[in-house]
Amino acid sequence: MLIDELRRLECSLHGAMRYDREWLEQLLHPQFLEITRSGLTVNRSQTITSLLSEKTTRSIFSRDFMLTELGRCSAILHYRTSYADNSHQALRWSHWLLSAEKQWMLIFHQGTPAADVL
Repeated sequence: MLIDELRRLECSLHGAMRYDREWLEQLLHPQFLEITRSGLTVNRSQTITSLLSEKTTRSIFSRDFMLTELGRCSAILHYRTSYADNSHQALRWSHWLLSAEKQWMLIFHQGTPAADVL
């Protein structure tokens, strides 16, 4: 199912793969943009540089995945994240596009602090 595939790709960015430049360049669309949890807008290059320069990473727990298909080649994945101690809860939206090579690529991501924890 598509939700399982996109969930797997999304969660790959929460672990060791976030430090793999080649993987990030394959996964992030050339026109990728992100609105971070703190409200900054960053592009693909900035995102890759930021991920590769992280010194440590806390485990990210993801749940409540929902998928909105916008057609055969476009889908939005909605989900919630938090750290193990339940801090930094956020609502996440990721827009995925299917490339001509039949590879899903992330073109947009937004993380917003969850209203119930502000």
